[in-house]
Amino acid sequence: MLHTSLILVLLVSFFFIVNHWNQNKGVVYVVFLILDKALTQYALLVLNTTQDATTFTLVYHLSPLIVLQGPFFLYYLKSIMKGEFVWDRYLLLLSIPSLIFLINLIPFYSLPFENRVAYFSESLLNQDLKNYLFLSLKQQYLFISVYNTAFIIYGVAFINKLKAAGGIYIKKKVTVLFTRIFIVTLLTIIPSLFVVFLLSLNSKQPGMINFLNPDAVNTNYLYFQSLVLPLSFFFVPNWLYNEKEPLSFLDNFMLTWKKVTSENAKTSSDDSFEKSSDFERIIAYIETEKPYVKTQFSLHDISQALNIPHNRVTNFFNKQLKVPFPTYRNKLRIEHATNLLRSGTHLTTSIEGIAEMSGFKSKSIFYKTFKEAYGTTPVDWIKENL
Repeated sequence: MLHTSLILVLLVSFFFIVNHWNQNKGVVYVVFLILDKALTQYALLVLNTTQDATTFTLVYHLSPLIVLQGPFFLYYLKSIMKGEFVWDRYLLLLSIPSLIFLINLIPFYSLPFENRVAYFSESLLNQDLKNYLFLSLKQQYLFISVYNTAFIIYGVAFINKLKAAGGIYIKKKVTVLFTRIFIVTLLTIIPSLFVVFLLSLNSKQPGMINFLNPDAVNTNYLYFQSLVLPLSFFFVPNWLYNEKEPLSFLDNFMLTWKKVTSENAKTSSDDSFEKSSDFERIIAYIETEKPYVKTQFSLHDISQALNIPHNRVTNFFNKQLKVPFPTYRNKLRIEHATNLLRSGTHLTTSIEGIAEMSGFKSKSIFYKTFKEAYGTTPVDWIKENL
């Protein structure tokens, strides 16, 4: 019974990896977040249920990794928006606090294992861990809370900025992503807040919360709380199963299992993943990077930027969008020019300058394309609409 939540979390992680890996390896970030949170809940459940500090001590060795939750959340969002795994040198810099906390706990790690377990035994539950170099546990966890919260806020702001500047596809993508995260967060955080409330009421020291207090919270409730995280993902099955509308849990479990065991299923799923991945990556790249404002923007630029074969990029426009690339490119350029006009750019910039800012090689081509789109010239359009 104690291990149910851990088994469910591993199952959820399995679904995420199998269904998302071929399309976007950035799924490793969200899997890390799930496992990191679940291990902490599992360790607390075992400690408060069995009074056995061994499991909690083993999990506590991984505590420096908690500081990576914020950066990994941000990079998961970046990977989703870009349509591929995002990893750069800045992530290494953002991981430095984790290394610092690891160094801070060297005195604790150097103790014999029996002594480490003793720190979390029942007789020492209310004592602060003294084996550290420069930061106490309270200071360390305070920093972790602030650090991770800052990245969550920045991640939300970053995605909202992309949403405001992006097209219809990006706006829809951000809305769907935030809806999924909100549902899981809401379902998970309410039980957690209730546990914190009970712990604060039963704390021996006013204003202090002792998370290792088996008398403060009913162990059955802790068990229920540990199940909430993995079960919450089944409330957003399209996320778990990667956009496929599930008929039932059993149906999708069998589909996922076939991907692992059947070579034929793997081949067909790889093809669908490839198409879906191309669509997502190309649209996201065009809407976020706006490469069409460059006069020399071509199919080759997309192929080179995203490392997608040229023939697949061509097929994307001809077979999936069913719009020739030049037509699609001109449509985006005209929309960009119209946005510039609406923002008042024509008051300080000539029509020729706006044409150049929108990616057109000449004023004449801009006039011709604009008239095809709106049935009038840019100058007349300004008089009629602005």
